[in-house]
Amino acid sequence: MEGLDESAALARILSTVPPGALVIGVESDGLFTPNEQREIAGHIPGAELTIISSPDGHDGFLLEFEQINRHILGFLKKRLPEIYEGRGADVSEQSTSFEVTRTSTFGEAEVDVTMW
Repeated sequence: MEGLDESAALARILSTVPPGALVIGVESDGLFTPNEQREIAGHIPGAELTIISSPDGHDGFLLEFEQINRHILGFLKKRLPEIYEGRGADVSEQSTSFEVTRTSTFGEAEVDVTMW
């Protein structure tokens, strides 16, 4: 009976979350499983669920940043089209790649990570 109470409580709380959330799961995540992400998305009104592929389990949400970025940008473009249609900030010139650069914002000493 306790499990049903917890499940009902979770559903009740998630139903109060503002509608239209993006829920991202990692297919091989054993800590926050895809089934748990489906349950979360199923109880948030108008939620969108995306499961990304990664062989890295729970760490996939950190390592698959290109997939995560692509899904977040797609979600934001659907939810906030006025920003991405040129009426807001110009994002067309901003880079969406995650190339390693050797620049420093704050003037720290640069280190070649291959020398570690």
